[in-house]
Amino acid sequence: MTKERRPEVYDTATVSPNDRFAFWREAVCESYVQLGCEAESKRDFDGRIDIGRHTLLSISKVRGRAHAVERRKRDIGAASDAYFLLSLQTASKSRISQFGHSSLLEPGDMALYASTDPYTLQLDDGFSQVVVQVPSDALLQRLPGAHLLTAQKVDGQSAIGRLVGATIIAFSQHIDHDNPVVGSLIQDTLVDLIATGLASLDEVRADLSSSERNILIRAKSFIQNNIGNPDLDRTLVAETTGMSTRRLNEIFARADGSISQFIRSARLNAIKSDLRDRRFASLSITEIAFKNGFSNIQHFSHAFKQQTGLTPRDFRRLDDAKG
Repeated sequence: MTKERRPEVYDTATVSPNDRFAFWREAVCESYVQLGCEAESKRDFDGRIDIGRHTLLSISKVRGRAHAVERRKRDIGAASDAYFLLSLQTASKSRISQFGHSSLLEPGDMALYASTDPYTLQLDDGFSQVVVQVPSDALLQRLPGAHLLTAQKVDGQSAIGRLVGATIIAFSQHIDHDNPVVGSLIQDTLVDLIATGLASLDEVRADLSSSERNILIRAKSFIQNNIGNPDLDRTLVAETTGMSTRRLNEIFARADGSISQFIRSARLNAIKSDLRDRRFASLSITEIAFKNGFSNIQHFSHAFKQQTGLTPRDFRRLDDAKG
């Protein structure tokens, strides 16, 4: 069996202040998958990644200052491998968004995301995480509906959340066992436990067949990749997946609401992400709404306040004040 590699360390303290964020961008892409990174304050950026690459898994400890990470369509198109990543928050906060879902993680919480579809991570100042990277096939063998559970929080205060979180941290310290067979078994056991923790989120989808799960994944992926199309509606999604609108809506209803609700939620989550993103600070709220597929601004403003309790303008101001 191949000998385990020594842990890799990427630390911005080893480079000059002007080069630190560029170094960090390269380190993140080298450690995980191809990503875009942005930070409001790039000079003197501080961050460190300690990553161990094993025969099945990669497990890393990452900490740093506030920044945003985005998996973009062009990153996915250039990739040949498929992974799931599970982030376990150990300090400060972060927000994970994918497939129209968005979860705020506090210490002890964790969430899954897939490298095969766009996602965003908003990481607060002083954050730290343990990140487990698993080949997609390894997790899907244990949990066929894993794609349906991305960006959904496993509560670190729940019994299963405490068990999974504590075990991830404990196993990460013993995975490099002298006996390669034991090391391999530890990795398999950790993937089993991660699947168990995620399965606690999947109770409402238990009655979906394998083919229905695949249909739901395809439909959600199409929605996520076409958020900016103002003509995106349940009819277009059904046509793309080769289903009748009624049948596809039945599948969505048994999982997490209607097609239209999912489209609206995905658009609103994309808009919230853009309102937080300093790259779009020069765009008006109306421009951001149009960019993400809303054509009726009054309807958008009502839907946004209904979901967040804030107007889009107040949401942006509040986030700016936090930054």
